[in-house]
Amino acid sequence: MIGRIIGAMAFGVSLGTGLLAVVTWGIRALQGSSLAIAAPANRGLTPGLLPVLLIGTLAALVAGIATWVLLEPLGNPWRRAMLGIISGCAAFVVALITWPVERAFGRPGLLTLAASCAVLCGLLGWRLSRRSVPA
Repeated sequence: MIGRIIGAMAFGVSLGTGLLAVVTWGIRALQGSSLAIAAPANRGLTPGLLPVLLIGTLAALVAGIATWVLLEPLGNPWRRAMLGIISGCAAFVVALITWPVERAFGRPGLLTLAASCAVLCGLLGWRLSRRSVPA
């Protein structure tokens, strides 16, 4: 059971990190677009950034929900919710890696990070779906 808990939390963290890498990529793409050049009076506040940031951040909360769903064999909804919240918060902490990745490798680095997280989610999801849980 401990392996399933760790796997589900790792799935949630990698899912949230990948989603936040995509959000960071979208924000950087908007900042580099013609909208940012056309509105120099906004002092870096490019139109359209706020919806991307809010919707993307809320979408990253899927990490906690995914962990909650994967921990269905636990049975206890409070324990599942607690582990889902921990996984969601950990995804935001781990997603801080997007800043140095973006600085070092640019937007392609963010897409590579998101793709790596997607592959990890696929592997973990496949492994968790195969594992049978004893009653």
